Order: sequence, then C-alpha cells, then structure tokens
Amino acid sequence: MSRQPRVTPQGRTPRRGSGRPAPGRVAAGALLAAAVLVAAPTTAFAHAPSPSTAAATEWRLCMYLGGHPTLKLGDSGEAVRHLQCVLNEVYRYQTVPMTGSFEVITEAAVKHLQQQLSLPGTGVVDAATWTALHP
Repeated sequence: MSRQPRVTPQGRTPRRGSGRPAPGRVAAGALLAAAVLVAAPTTAFAHAPSPSTAAATEWRLCMYLGGHPTLKLGDSGEAVRHLQCVLNEVYRYQTVPMTGSFEVITEAAVKHLQQQLSLPGTGVVDAATWTALHP
C-alpha cells in the first residue's frame, strides 16, 4: 500500500524537519522583531499615555526600593526589572518582557517613550528619563 503525500491548500508538500528552527533562524527572528519594533513603534506598542490619576494604582504594582541608576542596553538587575514593570504597568507597553535584562525590546520602548515625553530618544534611561517616568 503506497502512501500519498500530504498537500497543503496552496498545492505544496510540507517540508519535514525536527520541528525546531535552526539557531540562525531564531537569531534572525529576534533581530527582525526588534527591527519591526524600532521601525514602527506606534503599531508595535500599545498607546503610551502619560500617567493619569488612575495610574496611581499601577505604580503600586512596580514597588522598588533601590536607586535609579543610568540604564542602557546590556544592563541587568532589579532596577531594569523596575523599569520594565513601569513600562508595562504604568505606560501600557505590552511587548516589554520583565526579565531584568535591558534588551533590544526594552531599548526600543524607552526610545519611543522618550520621544512621547519630548526627551532625546537615546534609549538610555538617565536622570531626566527617570524624572519623567516618576512624576
């Protein structure tokens, strides 16, 4: 009994593989995602409004007792996790992972928010950016 090959609706036979993308494809996918975030921040992020009176409840979700050091791409720690929490919970960015690692997605969100707050879009969270984040 011979088995007929499966055909997709487009008339193609699906490729067989391990089901996992090659390591190079994962890295390329991450770079593509970052490029999309940087190139089109208004579609990649939810609306990033300034905090309102209702935002007071969101601030409680991002409790942090440490200082606010200058943060940039490659940094990690609790200050970065706090920044990511503020971006997600207060400013409603939906794509920033709260990992505690300042990665490309966090940098793109910071640049976008800096532009929204009329700050230089450097992607570096300096004293001026922290002041704008914590009115």
